[in-house]
Amino acid sequence: MTVLRSKRTWTWLMCALSGLLFASPGATQGRFRPMLAEVSLRPPPGLRSRSVRFPWDGSLMRGMRLKQSQYVRYVPEYTSSGRFYGTWELVQLLERGARRVSFRLPGSKLSIGEISGQKGGDIDGHHSHESGRDADVGFFMTTADAKPYEGQSFAEFDAGGRGLAPNGGLRFDDARNWELVAKLVSDADARVQYIFVARVLRQRLLTEAARRGAPSEVIARAAQVMVEPSHGNPHRSHFHVRVYCAPADRPACKDVAPFWAWYPGQPPDGMYAGVSAHTTRVSTTAAAIAAPFGPSLHAPLE
Repeated sequence: MTVLRSKRTWTWLMCALSGLLFASPGATQGRFRPMLAEVSLRPPPGLRSRSVRFPWDGSLMRGMRLKQSQYVRYVPEYTSSGRFYGTWELVQLLERGARRVSFRLPGSKLSIGEISGQKGGDIDGHHSHESGRDADVGFFMTTADAKPYEGQSFAEFDAGGRGLAPNGGLRFDDARNWELVAKLVSDADARVQYIFVARVLRQRLLTEAARRGAPSEVIARAAQVMVEPSHGNPHRSHFHVRVYCAPADRPACKDVAPFWAWYPGQPPDGMYAGVSAHTTRVSTTAAAIAAPFGPSLHAPLE
């Protein structure tokens, strides 16, 4: 009888655990949540990509294509260009970001505009995107009744998160966009230098991060890398993500300042024009984030 009771207890415990493991992310909000396995797209050494020179004057060797999937879609306006190639680190970063958002907040795919051509080089309409380290990523957005929406093109938003004409019925998805940014700035393989985005949308994202109690180090990183370019496109319609050179691609691959505390390896010529390692550990309060989080950098053309 004791053995039978023990077996029944064990069976009940396993069923309860299974229920928690396979519950939807929404059902497990604030309680136990299964870990998301990190995808790895690292090719064999002889087949790995190489970013050459600068984002605005460079090329790409053995570029990896970011494929459409249950997590990723090409923005239809850019599908015909076929410019969805990047370094394996950048492609893996975007794939990881897409999976993170889909896992935590199901219902949308990551929308990709343009990355680079298969061999890099000049792209019409861009000052960069030449060496596989830049990607245009559409915002997650919803309809006015909070249903996820995937458009035919990028859509611009104002400080209130409302779509600008002709997309007045759309809303900036604070939750999903923050989930994406949080993943981008904390990835271990691809180190983000910039996320170009309009200042008013940057503020929305930092406010959302504070509201949700995001780790202070992640918020500090996001606040440093999210900048509105000093001239040119203010980025009200999409993120422009730029990553540093991978250590294996140097010295053929060229980085320029700022070199943040998470820069992989030693900055060129021993320079260190970014923030100190201590800055990323500063305790950041909700009140500090709700106000403008320091001055925006004068970023180069995107």
